Amino acid sequence: MRLDLGPERAYVLTTPELIREVGFRTAGEFHRRDVQESMHEAVRAATNVLSGEAHELRRRMIAPALRSGRIAEYAGTAATIADDWAQSLPFDRRVDLRTQAHGLILRTVTSTLFTADLGAAAADRIRQDMPWLLSQVIVRGALPASVQRLRVRANRRFATSAAALRTEIGAVVAAYRASDRDRHDVLSALVAHVDPETGVRLSDDEIIDELILMVAAGVGSTASILAWVWHEIMSDGAVAARVRAEVDDVVGAGPVAPEHLPRLEYLRRVVQETLRMWGPWISSQNADGEVVFGTGDAAGPDGTTLALPADAMIVYSPYLVHHDPRYYPEPERFDPDRWTAERAHEIDKRAVLPFGVGERHCPGSNFAITIILLATAALYSSRDPRPVGGDPRPSTTDFVPAPSALPVVLGPRAYA
Repeated sequence: MRLDLGPERAYVLTTPELIREVGFRTAGEFHRRDVQESMHEAVRAATNVLSGEAHELRRRMIAPALRSGRIAEYAGTAATIADDWAQSLPFDRRVDLRTQAHGLILRTVTSTLFTADLGAAAADRIRQDMPWLLSQVIVRGALPASVQRLRVRANRRFATSAAALRTEIGAVVAAYRASDRDRHDVLSALVAHVDPETGVRLSDDEIIDELILMVAAGVGSTASILAWVWHEIMSDGAVAARVRAEVDDVVGAGPVAPEHLPRLEYLRRVVQETLRMWGPWISSQNADGEVVFGTGDAAGPDGTTLALPADAMIVYSPYLVHHDPRYYPEPERFDPDRWTAERAHEIDKRAVLPFGVGERHCPGSNFAITIILLATAALYSSRDPRPVGGDPRPSTTDFVPAPSALPVVLGPRAYA
């Protein structure tokens, strides 16, 4: 499907087969120079904007920081933060869980990037500047270049804030290199890793890029999904009862801990279903040279292919695929049990797209799910949230739909 976006024409992919031709590059090569241009003062050449061999090398370079063993270490930090947060929530007073989710995720992510003793100033700078910088990346990416250049004041502020953020994080990277010890966090893994195939290490600027990207890509989207998880639980009495029963059985009165994660089976399905219901609005890339769609798994019965020219904008919506009845029976019904092993045949695994597909699959997806599970278990082990407003409205100000607000009043949990 073709869609005119002002002066630019976009080609919309509507099936998982075609989307996979982008993710696995079977249709050709693709780039994200438009995204890079929108954020280049803050993130110059991170994983999300690199392409081809450079992208493959960078994925290998950051992989050690996100392996299961490392995530297990980060989970301990995330559990402590989640439990402290849940215990601090006030009783019988209106609280916006949407705002709470954002603050909790921001604190958790920054605390697992680098230690507080060396990174306090950088963490403060991230909390101060990152929300505004990220909002501007989205605006800048949506505007034509000619309009974007006219935003002189906003552009100047963006450049100044981005430079200050890079300076603060750069100081932490330098301190880690000087200390030469493993602090069991993301930065330690990035500083220490040597690519076995090339002998290459990440430079300071490359590490700064990846750390900023992890915050930019992880905080807003993870916080939005976390808030939607809570909304979906509170919206269905049967779902809420099962979540409470499982948390009671596994966690009890707390504190929540990483060893609880394997037994939170139903809650994990709730998270999976929330990721389906509230997947990313849109993802885009551009053709790096001519690309040809309709080969391999995406081939039609008549063998028709579609060639698109260099720099053609390719767009797809995980949200629309996740709500397509061709791939999900009763797609508008929130049904965590569709993810049970007994019903696995109902879902086309190619249509599971909350974290992207192929070379663009989010490398931090497992950690994001871990944080969400721990935060939700911590909340329900100590508090009983009751919604006091109407249903939240989804906004389009981020790549993932964000709930407008989630006002609740919190009561204590009662245990026998």
